Amino acid sequence: MKQLTKIVSSVVLFAFTVLMWVPIYYFVIGAFKKRTDIVKHPLVINLKMFTTENFSYTIKKMKLFSALGNTAFITILALVLIIIAGSLAGFAIARIKGKLFNIYYGAVVSLMVIPFIGALIPLISLIKDLGLYNNLWGCVLIQAAWNLPFAIFLFTGFMRGIPKELEEAAYIDGCSTVGIYWRMFLPLLKPVIATCCIRSGIGIWNDYLVTNTLLNSVKMPTLMVAIYQFFGQYVSEYGYAFAGIIMASLPVIVAFIFLQKYFIKGLTAGAGRG
Repeated sequence: MKQLTKIVSSVVLFAFTVLMWVPIYYFVIGAFKKRTDIVKHPLVINLKMFTTENFSYTIKKMKLFSALGNTAFITILALVLIIIAGSLAGFAIARIKGKLFNIYYGAVVSLMVIPFIGALIPLISLIKDLGLYNNLWGCVLIQAAWNLPFAIFLFTGFMRGIPKELEEAAYIDGCSTVGIYWRMFLPLLKPVIATCCIRSGIGIWNDYLVTNTLLNSVKMPTLMVAIYQFFGQYVSEYGYAFAGIIMASLPVIVAFIFLQKYFIKGLTAGAGRG
């Protein structure tokens, strides 16, 4: 009976895995086909259908390098702010005793359940008041602020698991609080930093709503806004869109390959020690 259960479970998992890979297979082969072939033969590709024209046209139409630069600017700077502010806040909450810090931590965690769309209008109004509308820095600040609660949650949980004896030994050796954070805690935070970079970075990189609302899509395009132009009201150029999706996904895939060994470790450590 146990053997039969294992076989059935394996078959079901394999079927779901194949089902999840079908959309990925569809848009990957679609990037190398013309629109008519995508519509007529969605899951088939051969040498007669194969073409690379979608990529050359998409690079020009999307203003790929400009869009890539704008997206990278927003993502990298937002992640820098998230990591610096999140690690400092996590350090204070985890190592400094006081009701005020506990209340603050509870408030931060509660912010994680607020839907982003519900806060979009106040955020846009605030960005206008700051004079950052139609400015890349406005997108940076919104993305950093919105992803900060999750980062604080992870950093706090991880730092609470670090033995206090290490901190006390550092104080005895004459190290200051800033020195303890910089020299002892920060080197241990690589798994959590990698987790924040992957989890928050993917969301920021793939953002459409904020950048489309705040920025001029012609003068300052981002990757997702540039890709969306291929989906029209009456006609959608799937081949161009699929080619754009592939090129926009490559930097994220490369980053994940380098950071994946830290990802699971940081996620479980940060979430399991709060």
